[in-house]
Amino acid sequence: MYPWLESVFTQLQTSYQQQRFHHAQMLYGMAGVGKLEFAHTLAAALLCKQAGTSLVACGQCKSCLLLEADNHPDKLLIAAESQSISVDAIRSLNDFIFHSAQQGGNKVVVIDGIEKLTESAANALLKTLEEPAKGRYLLLLCNDTARVTATVLSRCNKMNVAVVDGRGVEQWLAEQGVHTGQYPWVSQFISQPLLLLRWAQAQQLGDIDALWQQAQRLGEGVNSETLSKALQADTSLVKIFCGFAVAVINAKMASGQLDFIKAQAAITSIRRFSVDQQTVLGLNLSLSLSRLCYQLQQTLS
Repeated sequence: MYPWLESVFTQLQTSYQQQRFHHAQMLYGMAGVGKLEFAHTLAAALLCKQAGTSLVACGQCKSCLLLEADNHPDKLLIAAESQSISVDAIRSLNDFIFHSAQQGGNKVVVIDGIEKLTESAANALLKTLEEPAKGRYLLLLCNDTARVTATVLSRCNKMNVAVVDGRGVEQWLAEQGVHTGQYPWVSQFISQPLLLLRWAQAQQLGDIDALWQQAQRLGEGVNSETLSKALQADTSLVKIFCGFAVAVINAKMASGQLDFIKAQAAITSIRRFSVDQQTVLGLNLSLSLSRLCYQLQQTLS
């Protein structure tokens, strides 16, 4: 278990030992904090034949061995296909919950991205949330609770999975061979340690740093063609660059270099660009980026 997850685990372990463990646990927090890995750890403990009230899997019983082989019949993982989780997926979940456990113990469902439920899927899930069967547990993962319907949200026990010790994360990253001291932007992602680790393993830290450097030069003029090539090579970096750009504007506003109205107009343009890149099909990234960079240069210069 990742060290920054120990606090939330202790809370859940205590509730389990006191028989107050809710059947529907919503684990919410930023992407890259380890929610899915944590859910798999909890699922293993709930399915383990030897765990008792410890909420810690033994790793040796038949159930644990089935999980290790990714072949446990009483565990179900549901994740979003493209941008949503369909009603058919939730109907399959309800059917899974209804039937007896093949191993004679608990059954566990992990839903990765509960905020991506369609309206009909959310409605289909309500009955299972409202009328829990004994020995049935749902672990619902969420990056943004604001996007979860109120009816689903109100029927879950909500647990915030977050980093509370940034220095501890830096130490953990160093133990993984990831040294981030040379990058001034790392503090923006210290709450997403697995994201930093993934970038390091993919040798992308230099690419991210180049985006940060570009964002620092927004007021001086950015080579939008170079930036466009970088973002087109990996469109997931669009959101990262936009975050850097917003941080630059906020810093200029805080230091008195930019008035509030201009800053908000610039931030609105950046966020609109980011959302459009994610939602508008066939949008010309190069043209949109060139327009954004020009607008920002006019605002910041």
